Amino acid sequence: MKGLLYYFSGTGNTKWSAEVFKKEFENLHKEIVIKNIEEEESIDLKGYNYLIIGTPVHAEFPPRIVMDFVNKLPVNDKNIKCIVYSTQGANSAAATEYIKRQLESKGYEVLVQIALRFANNYYFGVGVQRSEEEIADFCRKAEEKIKLAAEKFLKGEQFKEKSSGARVFFAKISHNGFSKMLPKLSASLTSTEECSKCGICLRNCPKGNITFEEGHAVFHSKCMMCTRCIHLCPINAIRYKGKKINQVQKKMIKSLELK
Repeated sequence: MKGLLYYFSGTGNTKWSAEVFKKEFENLHKEIVIKNIEEEESIDLKGYNYLIIGTPVHAEFPPRIVMDFVNKLPVNDKNIKCIVYSTQGANSAAATEYIKRQLESKGYEVLVQIALRFANNYYFGVGVQRSEEEIADFCRKAEEKIKLAAEKFLKGEQFKEKSSGARVFFAKISHNGFSKMLPKLSASLTSTEECSKCGICLRNCPKGNITFEEGHAVFHSKCMMCTRCIHLCPINAIRYKGKKINQVQKKMIKSLELK
């Protein structure tokens, strides 16, 4: 039995969770391959018995890069079973329900859908900043839930944290509003004179939205507000509305394979 896990991770939470899934499946003597949606030009499910999709949450929904990926998945004619998980700053979101419905429309059977709570990486826009103790507790609880999810899935049991149709409906409205605001939100990103032009933010932006102009990083209108650039800057030189941001994802972002 061999599985494939596709993920997108803005600041490391979803990738970290993918690695925990891999560990738990391997502890149960099952093989799993992890792939980054950002790097996949084609989708090949041949030879795999199960599929896991991991996504962060942007205004209740998966970011566009994940939705486009799910829409490109082939129709399932080999009874591939699935796990869908999301990572977000709240206890739950409509993201997994949206992905589950898309998968089921293509013939996939979703046995597990779970929401994993982590520190909000956009706390400076919405929400509150979490302490190191709270972040550690989120990680511990996420590990426990992933372990349970893996065990139930491999027994063929369901483990679903569902969202109502009404929540999905209003979440779609919220996400559409957020998407329309993205150019304005990204206009709030600037870099200081301390910017060393190391290129880390430029190379790792999932949208190719950053250039260097007049000696520092410049942010354009394709931003998806994943906040990766803010949290990975080695000298914390990126500002949001002129404010210095505490890089709460500094440890978690190390799980990403940075360029």
